Amino acid sequence: MANAPKYIEELVEAFTKFPGIGRKGAERIAYFIVKSEKSFSKNLIEAMTDVNEKLEIDPTSGMVFLKGEESTFSDENRNSEFLCIVENMEDAIKIENTNSFDGLYHVLGGSISPLDGIGPSDLSFDKLLERINPELKEIIIATNPSTSGNATALYLEKILKDKKLKISRLAVGLPVGSNLEYIDDKTISTAIAGRVKLN
Repeated sequence: MANAPKYIEELVEAFTKFPGIGRKGAERIAYFIVKSEKSFSKNLIEAMTDVNEKLEIDPTSGMVFLKGEESTFSDENRNSEFLCIVENMEDAIKIENTNSFDGLYHVLGGSISPLDGIGPSDLSFDKLLERINPELKEIIIATNPSTSGNATALYLEKILKDKKLKISRLAVGLPVGSNLEYIDDKTISTAIAGRVKLN
């Protein structure tokens, strides 16, 4: 018969798979759940079930939408002359919350980071190139101003240089070394408005 520590260990192992959560952090979360009211665990399970059953990720853009419903991120609802390239979905949602951009988004699924074993083939550059069409006028590179974000931006410039498109990058107001998800809406709005042309 299994004992209690086995179930706690399974919970800890599950939480160590979250980005930024180490063993100690996973243990704290697991024991917090064990000690919490049963309603907390039930609400957490329901929320995670909803995410699994009601949300889907668009295979082309990488954006999230409700199953069976038209997404606000669908190409039909957006200005198709502009395509904003972001590392992660949360970066796109952060930009969207500023109400300063009404174009399309493309989520790469991360950034180029050889130290972490992430190369161009691990990201959705191929799907990005498939989305380039005559209607598209400008690509905005909105990768984070970090070492890996800059490496990704340089790679994007390289693979897009022969396309007849304006290529720009977020610049004004974004501090070096920070991530979009932690930056306030006004700063992102300023960066969108003051983006710089790369080609």
